[in-house]
Formats: sequence, structure tokens, C-alpha cells
Amino acid sequence: MIEKIKYNLLLNFFKNKKKLLWTLTNNLLSSSISIPSISVLKLSTDTTIGKKNEKIYVTNDSYQTWYILNNKNFHKIFVEKIKDLTDKNVNYNFIDIGANTGLLTKSLLINLDNIKSAFLIEPDQDNFFCLKNNLYKYKNAQIFNFALDTKDGEKKLFLDKNNKGNLSFNYEMMTLKEDKLNFMNSPDNYEIVNCKSVKNFFNEINNEINNENKNIIKIDVQGHDETIFQEIPENILKNTEILIIEITPLETKKFDLDKFNSKLKIFSKYTNFENDSITLDQINKFVNMSSGESIDLILIK
Repeated sequence: MIEKIKYNLLLNFFKNKKKLLWTLTNNLLSSSISIPSISVLKLSTDTTIGKKNEKIYVTNDSYQTWYILNNKNFHKIFVEKIKDLTDKNVNYNFIDIGANTGLLTKSLLINLDNIKSAFLIEPDQDNFFCLKNNLYKYKNAQIFNFALDTKDGEKKLFLDKNNKGNLSFNYEMMTLKEDKLNFMNSPDNYEIVNCKSVKNFFNEINNEINNENKNIIKIDVQGHDETIFQEIPENILKNTEILIIEITPLETKKFDLDKFNSKLKIFSKYTNFENDSITLDQINKFVNMSSGESIDLILIK
């Protein structure tokens, strides 16, 4: 009886501290003989990312996975935005650069019938394992386990101790003050990943992309986004109706502003998820900022 009372008291204590418990559990077990790095979740209801009783694969982090555990509308805003911006009578290719566990692409394939093919690029091994299992039923999805960069080779990919969505070639991304747990990160926490140049990647998939479809491209690579964007071949961008890119102000970020601007001008409209119109001058000012919150820019033909 005493043990039962103790147990119930412990349950009540953590009842409103579930996120703390999830974070503590992940970090307390990180030094175990067998480290739990991936979880298989069973959906208890229909959600944006899947149907009731469907199983999805996630990494054991304290950020993105927490929201997947607790939000049935995870990725809904993104899906609704793409629905608003696309023409239901037009077919699309979706190119997901920095695909994480693949759930964003999966939510689009579930909810938009006119996305006919998907190409997902993800370098991290744990994320890629989840991505591969989350999308194994989708024969129109091609997956690639490498990073995109300016040239082929290998590179250090820094890992966020608590957020597997925050992986970056730039260690500054591990130190941003918005992350209250950034004190746990270290320059020694990284993996060596294969890289393929952006130009070589698009040349290699050229025969796989149906050019009768329009492209939707999403770039979310934690501070390396402008570099990826500037390297995308013009013929790909000219057939791209929507491009979503995350811009993060960093002191140590390097990219070619002239090349970036030349690719921006292929598009005719610039906005954000709140539908605020943005000018080229505003974009240039933002990409040159050294600190502040990141934003998602939407480039539209």
C-alpha cells in the first residue's frame, strides 16, 4: 500500500510536468549500455501525419517529438498553406531538403492528391532510419541519405543534444539563446556525413523529375539554407511554383549574396506564413542580420 501511495504521488507530481519528465528520461538514459534513440509511436486518433492506430517512427528528442506526442495538428499549418498556394488541377513534385524524419512530406502526400512525387534529402542516421520507415509505403517518394553542399565530400554535422531537428554545419546553431537547454551542447557532439553538391544532385535526379509537374521546394537546413538556395540550377527554379526557405540570423553564416539575389529574382512574390508581403530589400536586410529569430520565407512565381 505504501509503495502504491508513493507511486501515485510521483505520478501526480509529474502530471503537469510531462515535458520535463520526457526531457529528463531522455538525458538520464543517454549513458546507458543500450541508448534509446528512436521510439515507435502509435497514433491514438486521426492526425495530420497519419490515421488512428498507425505507427510512426521518431527520434527521442525533447523538442519536435514532444509536439508530435501531444499535438494532433502537427504540420497542419504547413499543409494548409501549401493547399492555399497550389492549384488542385496542377500536379507537383515536392523536394524536401532537410527532411528530418519525413513526417512533413508524409503529411503532404496524405492530404494533397496532386503531389505526385517526392524527393527527400536527410543526412543524419537516426532521422534517416525514421524517414525510411515512415515512408516505406509511398512508392512515389525517393529518399537520399546525404547532405547537400557546394561540393561533394564529407563534413562535420553538429548535433543538438535535445533537438534532432537542429542539425547544422554551423556550430553557432547549437548555441542560440532561444534554446534554454543549449548549455548541454558541445562542439564535440557531431557526426561526419556524406555531402553531394546541389548541382550534382539535381543533375542526377533530372531523369526522375517529371518536368510536366511543377516543383515545390522546401529548404530547412539550419543556417545553411541560403547556400543551398543559391546553388539550385536555374532550370529547376524556373519550374518551381513555391519555394519555402528558413532564414536564421547568424554571425558566422557565409554565402554568396549576389548569387542568392539572382536566384531570388526568378520569383515574383515574397511572403511569410502570415501572408505579409516582403520586399527584396527586406529579405536582404534579414539575411545579413547576425542575431534574432528565424523566419520562413515563401517565394512564389
